[in-house]
Amino acid sequence: MEPSAHITPSPRVGVIAIVWHRQQVLLVKRKYPPHAGHWGFPGGKLEWGETMAEGAARELLEETGIHAEMTAPFACYDVLVNGDNDVLAHHYVMVAVGGRYRSGCPRPADDAEAVAWFSPEALPSPQCPDLLEIIERSRQS
Repeated sequence: MEPSAHITPSPRVGVIAIVWHRQQVLLVKRKYPPHAGHWGFPGGKLEWGETMAEGAARELLEETGIHAEMTAPFACYDVLVNGDNDVLAHHYVMVAVGGRYRSGCPRPADDAEAVAWFSPEALPSPQCPDLLEIIERSRQS
C-alpha cells in the first residue's frame, strides 16, 4: 500500500496583505473559493521557504500589481468552509501581515476579479468574514 493513501488532511497556511494608502485600504473581489465574489484582502498560500512578509508581498503583487513593504504579522484567523453535504472543504490558518504602500496602480490579476482602494467608512459588499475586525486591528498595529 502506498504511504500517501493514509495521509490525513491538514490545514494550509495562508497570508493576507493589509495595505493602506491615503487613509484607504486595498481590497480584492475574490475570483475563486473560498468566498468567491466577496471582497477581502489580497493573499494566498504561503510557499515553502517564504517568510510571512515575503509571501504577503508576493501575493499582493500577483493579485493587484501593487508593491508594498510588508512588515510584521499582527493577527491570525481560522478559515473553515464547508462544501457539499456539510463536509469541510477548506481549512486555512490565515496570517494578517501589515504593509506600507510603495508603488503601483491597482489592477486585478491572478485570483482577483476586481481590486480597489476603499475608505473604511465606504466598504463594498459582500465581504469576507472578519474583514471589519482585520481593518480595525490593522489600524491599531
